[in-house]
Amino acid sequence: MADTQSTERPLPLRQADDDTWEVENSPDQWTKCENKEDAMTISNAPLILEKSFNAVYPDENVAAELEATAAVLEQYNIGFGYRFFRWRAKVVRCEDIDD
Repeated sequence: MADTQSTERPLPLRQADDDTWEVENSPDQWTKCENKEDAMTISNAPLILEKSFNAVYPDENVAAELEATAAVLEQYNIGFGYRFFRWRAKVVRCEDIDD
């Protein structure tokens, strides 16, 4: 039987002194977010990505989660992240990925 325990964890979150939310996207590098929801989306990106690797294709629900995460990553100029999440959404939808 396959192990279903997640190996990924959400990225660390913190509320800054000015009441904004931040996500640690690499050691000691914090991305300041406009609201807690955006911070939670970025924080949970590793979990959504792992979910996409475990999905049975095609899976529109997982693809939609990847697209929503990509939109927030793009909003905060996390370039490689948003492009990769959009690409994964295409894979999960079984779309042509040559575009």
